[in-house]
Amino acid sequence: MTGPHAHRQRSSSLRAATSVLAAAATAAALLLAGAPGANAATGPGRAPDISDPIALLAALAPDLAAQTSSSGLGVQDPATFSVTLPGDSRGEIGLRPTVTEGSGQATSIRLADQDDTVVEGRVQGGITVFDQGASATYVQPLASGVRLLTAYADASTGGDRAFELDLPDGATATALPTGDTVVADAEGRYIGSVLQPWAKDATGRDLPTSYSWEGDVLTQHVDLSDAVFPVLADPTWYYSYDFWAGLPGYHAKVPKTDESTAVAMLHNCFNCYFPIGNAPRAYPNDGDIINLNASPFSFIVLPAPVKVQTAMGGALQFVAARGHFDGAGSMITFSWYNDASGYLHLYVHAMVLRDLGTVVNAHNALIAGTNWLTFWQRVVDRVSPSGGAGGV
Repeated sequence: MTGPHAHRQRSSSLRAATSVLAAAATAAALLLAGAPGANAATGPGRAPDISDPIALLAALAPDLAAQTSSSGLGVQDPATFSVTLPGDSRGEIGLRPTVTEGSGQATSIRLADQDDTVVEGRVQGGITVFDQGASATYVQPLASGVRLLTAYADASTGGDRAFELDLPDGATATALPTGDTVVADAEGRYIGSVLQPWAKDATGRDLPTSYSWEGDVLTQHVDLSDAVFPVLADPTWYYSYDFWAGLPGYHAKVPKTDESTAVAMLHNCFNCYFPIGNAPRAYPNDGDIINLNASPFSFIVLPAPVKVQTAMGGALQFVAARGHFDGAGSMITFSWYNDASGYLHLYVHAMVLRDLGTVVNAHNALIAGTNWLTFWQRVVDRVSPSGGAGGV
């Protein structure tokens, strides 16, 4: 596995990402300077023990426990998302995405930095727990992926936790300004995503954290120097969508359009390209509420109200409002980026909070894959070779 490509999204997207990161780093430094020491978490308000994942999640990341999914466990249909959980700390987590347009590839993940002691897993609230003394690993199945949480009771194990992925030779990791990392094979075909890292201590304070790759091993680094324990950190492997002209059977009139040109086209006429009903002609502004109609038929209404916001790096993000079929708070992010060869990709990350079961989840994924392929296709087919929009 090669390291992340040096390139990122260009122009305003990169500058925006840089400024946001710089501000975040400054804020983190100020917080750390005045943070209490590691022995400050005492008394009746102390966070729960790391052996209890549900209580610890409720204390440090209360929105996450409700995302536990059982719909992909034990699924036999090879075209449907499934996750297989290990019985002990040496086992593999097996993952296979729903087969649809722009979807990823099957892989497996193993806890890479375990010693010779094999720890048996136990299940609590749908989360598989591996107790390892001063730390614990929680494996939480999601509707389209798996969250790999590490809980630290103290600093004795250090702040690094490694995970080994079963990736093909020549696989690459491309870091997007939004914080997601897109993993692809040597031919550029999407495999899956590692979502933006995070880490929190017992006070709820965000700790400095980052990823690094060495071969197929992903390591999350957490700065525990001034942490109040326990600490919770998470890499998440997730299946999103990625579209580009190198996919089998795909084509594009201008496959190497610059991402800034694509964004400019959307600002000129958003609903000329965006395929969901009730989309506005003007490019959406932060705070706008759009009552999208997710039905492919104009005479049927499938409510999909969303609030608009700009993600880090300038990506367009929709947050599901009350009444949305995916559940309020669900989120979808659209990122345009160029790979090392100059091909224009549309990367779509959808974090759905409402688990509707294996069959409905797969059906919704199929529809989404078709919609976002149409979105990408309209852009790469209507841009003129010299830049700018062609006929719409």
